[in-house]
Amino acid sequence: MTPVINGETHHFEFIGLYDGVSILRDRETGGYWHHITGQCLYGPLAGARLAGLSNLLHLSVDQALNVYDHLEIAVSDRPIRGTPSRWWPLAESVPALPDRLRNTMAGEDTRRSTMDVGLGVWNQRIQRYYPMESIAASDDYVIDEFDGRRLLVYFDPAGHALSALYTRATSAEWRDKDLVLDTGEFIHGGVLHDPQGSRLVTERPMQLFTRWYGYALTFPTTEIFTP
Repeated sequence: MTPVINGETHHFEFIGLYDGVSILRDRETGGYWHHITGQCLYGPLAGARLAGLSNLLHLSVDQALNVYDHLEIAVSDRPIRGTPSRWWPLAESVPALPDRLRNTMAGEDTRRSTMDVGLGVWNQRIQRYYPMESIAASDDYVIDEFDGRRLLVYFDPAGHALSALYTRATSAEWRDKDLVLDTGEFIHGGVLHDPQGSRLVTERPMQLFTRWYGYALTFPTTEIFTP
């Protein structure tokens, strides 16, 4: 990661954990930066914020190829080493927060369970968390108002994650794995199309598919979506 700050290129690396999230350090000043908000927490640039941050979306290979026509895919020829322990199935079914990570947290927001999964959406004025179970209970999509705009939050079967985009639609329905909006537009393979099937430019708020603990500690005043 090599963004330009005040005209100078900075190089970032993972340095540790704080309040349940990863912290980056830039080699040029030794400052510590929050990896979600892009804000410098400590160092000569404390209070500064990285510009030009964009969304980190969960995409399958097929979905990424649908979104980016000329995407190159890197495939490693290095073998996967080691085998899962006999506790791996249990860890998968009952996820827990490792002590190494929990010990970095001063406290927790108990409005949701620690390992709850959902989509965090935010801008400078509003932060809102959409629990996975709430979206699942609403036929895998909701149309909400977010900072005066209509927002579609849905479970993307292509990326196996929650996703959000701004929309003019007021309702939608699933047709197989496509989400068809009442505007005639539809989402196929994670890509928004017009009624004729042409790809549309998608406008999305800042968002992150994540566990509750990290998002709530990053945005302690976040709202929680209630259907």
